[in-house]
Amino acid sequence: MDEHTLAEVERVGTQFNAVTAMTVDRANALTAESIGRRDSGQPPRRLEGIPFAIKDVIDLVGYPTTMGSNVRSDAPAANSAPVVDRLEAAGAIPVAKTNCQEYSYGILGDESAFGRVVNPVDAALCTAGSSSGSAALVAAGVVPLALGTDTAGSVRVPAACQGVLGFKPTFGVVPVDGVFPLSQSFDTVGLFASDLGVLTTAFNVIAGAGSGDDRADSAHTIDVSLFADDDDRARNLLKSVPDLTITSANGPALDELLDDLAPIYDYVRLYEAFEVHKDLFAERAADYQPGVATKVEAGRGLELAEYRTQLDALAELRERSLVVFGGTDFLLTPAIDGPVVGWDEIDSGTAAKFMRYSMPFNVLGWPALTIPLPGTGGGEGPQAVQLVGRPGSDRDLLAFASRLV
Repeated sequence: MDEHTLAEVERVGTQFNAVTAMTVDRANALTAESIGRRDSGQPPRRLEGIPFAIKDVIDLVGYPTTMGSNVRSDAPAANSAPVVDRLEAAGAIPVAKTNCQEYSYGILGDESAFGRVVNPVDAALCTAGSSSGSAALVAAGVVPLALGTDTAGSVRVPAACQGVLGFKPTFGVVPVDGVFPLSQSFDTVGLFASDLGVLTTAFNVIAGAGSGDDRADSAHTIDVSLFADDDDRARNLLKSVPDLTITSANGPALDELLDDLAPIYDYVRLYEAFEVHKDLFAERAADYQPGVATKVEAGRGLELAEYRTQLDALAELRERSLVVFGGTDFLLTPAIDGPVVGWDEIDSGTAAKFMRYSMPFNVLGWPALTIPLPGTGGGEGPQAVQLVGRPGSDRDLLAFASRLV
């Protein structure tokens, strides 16, 4: 990695408070390896020389994993997470660990031991979270690719608020080893990118084989039921795509799903997050960020028997929800409910609006991609939509998205 790129990442990372650590030693070592491969005549790998950033809940060998928290060990990670290993094996070069909501616990991105990230689109606008810093480095144009995690929208919502692509794969397709958990029933490693081709290649690298078919040129049906009648974003985006059937037939089924999802998500996430944190929290509750501490505390006293009941309900819901795709290949939804709000406009309902269209697809485990709309991001803030596919259709979804962006 050339010195100019590293200097730009550091400069922009400081400007937007997006970086917790520059990974210069690792970048230099892998750059030397890349140059050696080139000089020996080896063909370039799929991501040769591409710089990428890593949300600081994901392990990178030789660097601490801070989780955006004062409640941590500063010992360097002994091994990298598999997702990092796979990107490096494809030639990508890690240049920074990125600031995030403490322990990934919060969709607003307002609480980190390092302070909140600044939105490169407009400093007055909320970045969303929890993967705020990864989104910001891509939005600022200093890295084309970044890793985040997504439990209720923590990749897709920051992507929407900062005007970049954000992808959450099918639950279970990408390994989460070496990633500090929030709620293991919903946690997914996701990707930010400025270019869909780079994102697709990176997904293929971290997911390996067997993650959906590529049917980019096939005829498709897409459901837009979740857009209001006076919202033209869906039809404006889709109008230039040939051989596409647009339907709003699934409105009632989708509304019922959204109503059924939230209670399951709330119980399972609260229970699992408390189990993750209970020992640390017992010792160092006062050192957590206040809002995060409140969320952790809310899981205290939940019953194992009820948790198991909710897991059974989750499995049943995931099964019966597939009826939505009876005659539909994809759903197109708003990315968030309403506009990107300013930091000083956040109220008690903002988090729910941010998660309205993202959290359901963590619960269901379906792949989903936030797509920024062209020509937005000025005075009204960025706008985005979300493309959703059936479980396992990740590659088909990304191939179809290539016709939209």
